[in-house]
Amino acid sequence: MVKTRFDLKYENKSESSISVVERYRRGIEQKDWDTNLGLVHYRGGEEEFQLGKTYLNSDDPLDRSVGADILGQLGWRDKTFLDLSVSLLISALQDKVDNVVYCACIALGHRCDEKAIAHVIKLAQSPSTEIRNGVVFALLGQELTEAVDIMVLLSRDEDVDTRNWAMFGLGTQIASDSPEIRQALLKGTSDEDSEIRGEALVGLANRKDSGIIELLLNEWKTVEEVSILSVEAAEIIASPRLYSTLIELEKTLDLEEDVFFEFQLQHALDACRPKILKVVSAF
Repeated sequence: MVKTRFDLKYENKSESSISVVERYRRGIEQKDWDTNLGLVHYRGGEEEFQLGKTYLNSDDPLDRSVGADILGQLGWRDKTFLDLSVSLLISALQDKVDNVVYCACIALGHRCDEKAIAHVIKLAQSPSTEIRNGVVFALLGQELTEAVDIMVLLSRDEDVDTRNWAMFGLGTQIASDSPEIRQALLKGTSDEDSEIRGEALVGLANRKDSGIIELLLNEWKTVEEVSILSVEAAEIIASPRLYSTLIELEKTLDLEEDVFFEFQLQHALDACRPKILKVVSAF
């Protein structure tokens, strides 16, 4: 097996798994977001599974959240203890504490097991914004009709983060296409949040929607700040009709301090450049 940078980072660590988990729990209490469970997930063995199970069965809701975090990524790409972990996490969806349910949803999203979908979607209309946000993450990448239907529903959620993740899920995390998905993406192009509009535009571009060119031209004409996602959509659709407007954007935008935007813009220009200009530039 080829070793990744994660393997090289963790394989020589000597700290015990219980010590890592205790430090992670303290970090949550102290809002120290630099602590993580990477070593525990990397090991992903019987000891680590039992730690996750024990914490998930605690009377303390913070412990239960930590337990879900442990079980969510055991073994990373090897997904050790998958079936057992998923069963425990599904049970945790019935917890009375919103954050525990949220963490269980996030963990199930990492596990990406279709068995969890029927249980997760029951929470889609929870009054808790935190839980609805977790539901979106749990369903990312799932192609089953019932999962996609819930993502369409949550793409209209009152919470901007939930809408954003749902639009991202519909736009780029699945290959499914349907009138319902396109309608949800089209609605997203008029959202007040620029990132949501961008995710929607990318989703329509991925599906080669016939209206995407006019939508992009209108977006660039009416907004004060052009989003990098809209430029990514232009690269995907690769239409010469967008080239002159992209040239104007290049002239008017201050790109000196945004290397990533400049990089994306150049890719879009290359993709949309008319063939005759491509031929001329080759000489």
